[in-house]
Amino acid sequence: MKLPPGIALGVATHTGLVRSTNEDDYLIAVGGFADRGLLCAIADGMGGAAGGAEASRSALRAFGVAVLEPGPDVGPESRIATGFAAACRRVHVQASSVPALLDMGTTLTAVLLTGEAAHLGHVGDTRVYRLRGGELVQLTQDHALREPDNLLTRCIGGGQANETPDIGSVQLQRGDRLLLVSDGVWSVVPPPLLAKALATPEPQSAADQIVRAALLAGGPDNATAIVVAMGDGRAAGAVELPREELVRVPELAKTARSLRRPAWPWLLLLVAVLLALVALARWYRDLLPWPWLQAVWT
Repeated sequence: MKLPPGIALGVATHTGLVRSTNEDDYLIAVGGFADRGLLCAIADGMGGAAGGAEASRSALRAFGVAVLEPGPDVGPESRIATGFAAACRRVHVQASSVPALLDMGTTLTAVLLTGEAAHLGHVGDTRVYRLRGGELVQLTQDHALREPDNLLTRCIGGGQANETPDIGSVQLQRGDRLLLVSDGVWSVVPPPLLAKALATPEPQSAADQIVRAALLAGGPDNATAIVVAMGDGRAAGAVELPREELVRVPELAKTARSLRRPAWPWLLLLVAVLLALVALARWYRDLLPWPWLQAVWT
C-alpha cells in the first residue's frame, strides 16, 4: 500500500494467549483529499467468537466505504460522522437478521490524517495515543466501566441502531507518533512501556514490540496496535500489511504451553468408565443361572 509523503506506518495483531479467536480487526486505507488522506481504524468486537468477529469486520467495512466515497468538498469530520452512522446501520441490520448475532457489537476508533491534522472518531475503549517529545498523551476517552465486569457503556451495535461518536481534531507536528491500540494492549502494558516501544525508529518494529509486550504480560485478550510516524521527511513510501498474526517470540512458548487443557480430566473419565464396566460385568455374572457358568465367567 502506497502511503502519503512523510508518513510511515506499522501494524501488528494477535489473538493473545487465552482467547481462541481474534475479534479485533483493523483498517488501513489511503484515499480522498487528492489521495493524501490516510485512514486508520481498529474495531474490537464483542458478543462471542462469531458475533464479535462479524461485528468488527462489518463495522470497519461500512465505515471505510462511507469515509472514502464522498467527494473532496466533504470535510473530514463529516466523513467520520457518516462513517460511524453507516457502521451502526450495518451491524444493526446483520444482528437483527441472525438470532445468534443479536447482541453482537464492537468498539470503533479511527484516525483520518489530512496534512498536519488528525481527525478522530471514537466509540468504546480502543484508544488513541500521541507521543511527542517523549510524552505520551491519551487522545480518546474510554466509554467503559472497568469494575466489576469491564462493561462498555457505548458501542456500535449491542442491540441499538445508532450511536453518536466522539469526534474531534488535533494538530500534529513533525516527529509525532500516533498509536491506536485495543484494550488487550493498554490494559496490560503500562504507559511508560508503550512510550518506550513507540519511540522505536521503525513503526513496524514499534507495533511488533507493543503487541509482544501484551503477550509477555499474559496475553489475556486480543491485541492490536497501529503505529503512525508523522513528518519524518521521507518521500511517499509503501507498507506491506501483515497477512498473518504476529508470530510469538520463543520466550512465549512456555507460557503458551501452560495454557493447554490439562490431560487429567480425561484420565479420570477413562478410569471411571473402566470401573463401570467391571461393575457391570460382575452384576451380569451373578445373573447367570448355573454355577458352572458363573465359574467360567469368573
